[in-house]
Amino acid sequence: MDLNLEAAFDEPIDLSHQFDFPAAVLARPELVSLSHVSFTGRLERQELGFVLNGRVVFDGVTACARCLAPVPFRRSSEAYWRFAPAHAKPREDEKGEKVRGDPEDGLELSAADLDVLYYDDLVVALDPLVEEQVQLELPLKALCRDECRGLCPMCGADRNLAPCACIPPADERWKTLRTLLDPGN
Repeated sequence: MDLNLEAAFDEPIDLSHQFDFPAAVLARPELVSLSHVSFTGRLERQELGFVLNGRVVFDGVTACARCLAPVPFRRSSEAYWRFAPAHAKPREDEKGEKVRGDPEDGLELSAADLDVLYYDDLVVALDPLVEEQVQLELPLKALCRDECRGLCPMCGADRNLAPCACIPPADERWKTLRTLLDPGN
């Protein structure tokens, strides 16, 4: 979806859109499925550009980090973007003072400068911004339950369903220490 900033010159506009991001596109192997991503927001003009406040809502299914069981989730988060024209980018003048204009190499930006998206054209792609918000909200290490025992690393059995009969291999790094402790060996 393209966001036309020019539409908000005179008065704020309300936005509502459904985005589809296939799980494969998000490059998150643990993500099983993702619903439509619902975005609602309000675009307003500010003194130096525009502000878009909104809400991103979606749900999906991811794999448990320990046993690979499906774990459903739902996310709802606030989103905030500031847009400013490219000619307003901060730069340093001959005296080393910060001014607005074309960027030059070596300029140290402040935290406030990093929160601004600069545009050359009044039409901005909204898809990558919403996709980034979705990436930030996806669960990193989802668990089916806190006490999940996971899969056996030897046979792959789900240890939540039944105990495994596998015997862990001896750690050969301790072999020398065992001979010191057991003199009969």
